[in-house]
Amino acid sequence: MLINHRCAQLAFAIAATVTACAHAEVPAPYNVAAGQAAQVTVRITTTNSSGTQFSEDSMIVPVTGIGSFGLLPNMPPFTFAEMKAGSKLNFGGGSLDFQLLCGVFGCVPVNVNLSTTTATMIANTGASIVGSGRADFGTTWTLSGNYVTTTPFSSSPGTLDATSVAPFGTTFTFDATGFIGSQLTIGAIEGDLDPSSFPAGTTARIRTTVVFGNTYIEGPYYLGPPPSCGTGEPCNTPHSASGCANSACCAIVCGIDPACCTVSWDSLCVNIAVERCNLTPENDHCNAARPLGFGRYPFTTLNTDTDGPPLISECADPGTSGLFTNDVWFRVVPPVNGGLAVSTCNHAGFDTNIVIYGSCGGVPLACNDNDSVCNGGTSRLIVPCTAGELYLIRVGGKGVSGTGEIDIALGDPAPIADGLAMQWPASQGGNDHWYAVYALDGSKTFEEAQATAIALGGYPATITSDAESEFIRTRATPTFLGGPTAFGLVQAPGSAEPAGGWGWSNGEPLGDTNWNPGEPNNVGSENWGVVYPNGKWNDDRDSFGNVLVEFNSDPQLNTATWTTAEGGNGKTYSAVILPTRVTWQQAKVYAESLGAQLVSMETQAELQWIYRRFAAFTNMWTMTGYNVGPWVGLSRESGDWLWQSGEPVTESPWLPGEPNLTGDFACFYGGGDGPLPGLDDTFEANARRALIIEFPAPPCLGDIDNDGIVGGADLGLLLGSWGACPSGPCLADLNNDGVITGSDLGLLLGQWGVCP
Repeated sequence: MLINHRCAQLAFAIAATVTACAHAEVPAPYNVAAGQAAQVTVRITTTNSSGTQFSEDSMIVPVTGIGSFGLLPNMPPFTFAEMKAGSKLNFGGGSLDFQLLCGVFGCVPVNVNLSTTTATMIANTGASIVGSGRADFGTTWTLSGNYVTTTPFSSSPGTLDATSVAPFGTTFTFDATGFIGSQLTIGAIEGDLDPSSFPAGTTARIRTTVVFGNTYIEGPYYLGPPPSCGTGEPCNTPHSASGCANSACCAIVCGIDPACCTVSWDSLCVNIAVERCNLTPENDHCNAARPLGFGRYPFTTLNTDTDGPPLISECADPGTSGLFTNDVWFRVVPPVNGGLAVSTCNHAGFDTNIVIYGSCGGVPLACNDNDSVCNGGTSRLIVPCTAGELYLIRVGGKGVSGTGEIDIALGDPAPIADGLAMQWPASQGGNDHWYAVYALDGSKTFEEAQATAIALGGYPATITSDAESEFIRTRATPTFLGGPTAFGLVQAPGSAEPAGGWGWSNGEPLGDTNWNPGEPNNVGSENWGVVYPNGKWNDDRDSFGNVLVEFNSDPQLNTATWTTAEGGNGKTYSAVILPTRVTWQQAKVYAESLGAQLVSMETQAELQWIYRRFAAFTNMWTMTGYNVGPWVGLSRESGDWLWQSGEPVTESPWLPGEPNLTGDFACFYGGGDGPLPGLDDTFEANARRALIIEFPAPPCLGDIDNDGIVGGADLGLLLGSWGACPSGPCLADLNNDGVITGSDLGLLLGQWGVCP
């Protein structure tokens, strides 16, 4: 029978795909027969400035192993076999010793531990079975294990990881239900050893050969469904037992990957079943999330619907208008506190998005789409986690579905900002200074950026060490949104271009620099420094959208009073950045728990003051594709927009084109730009961590009748209450000493007139 194609190809790499068979193959799992042995010979060759040497050692060791074949045609006599990727040979017990780099001072001993040495075949390979039963496969194997290099001064462990073409051959003998494979042969497996485990300037190469002698493999073949098919759990659900309940689907899957019917029905078996049998994976919905521990697991989103809530703006890709479809769910309960790391980075075959929740339908705890270090739109993130708590992981695409692998591990979560400026404490090697990025609301010159920094109580930041640069990169991250970020780096007029005359605007000496590769290059009067989000520097023109501000001491930015002296109302406001994201209603409840309310900005003057004082700091924003800012106290009630103060909107706080009926709750919004001084309407569950609150205005001292004026009526009430206060409230006791006397009269007269 002429076989001109590969049948039932199972790719174990990223974006695994299954090639349809023209003929159903017969699954034939095997193992190395019990009590077998082989002679293993290892040669290590070293090369350095003194020349090339080699050392060789061999021994007979026990050998075990498992694997599988796919046989064709679909009944005996078989004329073709495909050896499946993942077939293994394990060499147990013993170690080999080598003397290398021998010279006048002796040799360097190297010990290879055979008990940890395994050969794994890495790709499906087919071969014809000739009349004698012989089949020779052009296989490629990876040899892995451990070795130790010992010098007079130290011992250096190394990891063996050598991959090479090493043809494998066997002679099949078939009976009615099974087979034996004898006369085993395998070619030499060669590769380089880790140079760091050898003296400097030395390269080392390993060559491993195996003589099997009378060792043989054996196993059954299944003309019909394997015995484990038609039993157990559904085929769309991973489980520890082999096989699955749907006999027909099980037979298809095990014909592609026999381990599904001989070892266990794992996630990879589910992936094949979903695609080949047109099933929906069991974790299509949040309430059936698949439990995972730490490790890497195959998954598929094929044949799924979209179960989760709409993405919050922070998690959405503007390029697809926040599209998130065909999602599957996983559940993880970390055993320790720390960070939960979840990744499809570089090991999924489609553009993924990952969101982590604490409950089905809850507020997102973290999200990532298109991580900058990942290829193909794949994702990764780390969320702070608490031992014993449930974390639900949602993975989906953008109008597409596919397959891949998901990694679950522990990691170090990035620090979360808790204020407008962040301190670099001396206890962590810092200078105790504070740093913040402030949006300049349009293109500004360096002189204007510097004036803004000084008005805030700081100055354009100076970055004088790698440690300071790293702190700024992670805790006060510069941005391109709204324009480049200025800092204190300037070039003196008339200096030699491009690298001459650079220094700090506050007069500090310029020491170490952190220029981006190829910079400075002075492309068109670039005499000012900008700092990138990755901490690198560039020379640029005199036009900036943000400024990195440094403060020598705590600038006390989070709370401020809009004083009457500056035309304000005397109220106190606070910027709040919470450790977790909250909906608008949750933000409202939180503000009320502090005796405050979400801010009401009833005039443009108040909005502009709030923006400049709080909302222009980038820590209040997501700084993502859809750049969303803090919640404010404006909502639509019965069709009308009302401030939390109860007042209707009379002076428009909206950005151009807003409100546009996308929701009933208001927030600051920047779109694809940096922070902007205007509002957007959005949906209540569009959670974020920032909000701005206001506290009630202080009472007007002396306004006893609460009419907004301290006048004759109040004077009469005070005089009528002269003397000791009764047991109840004593409104005229302005100094709260329990007695109405001349002291209270003096306070009242001092406030005479309209209340501020």
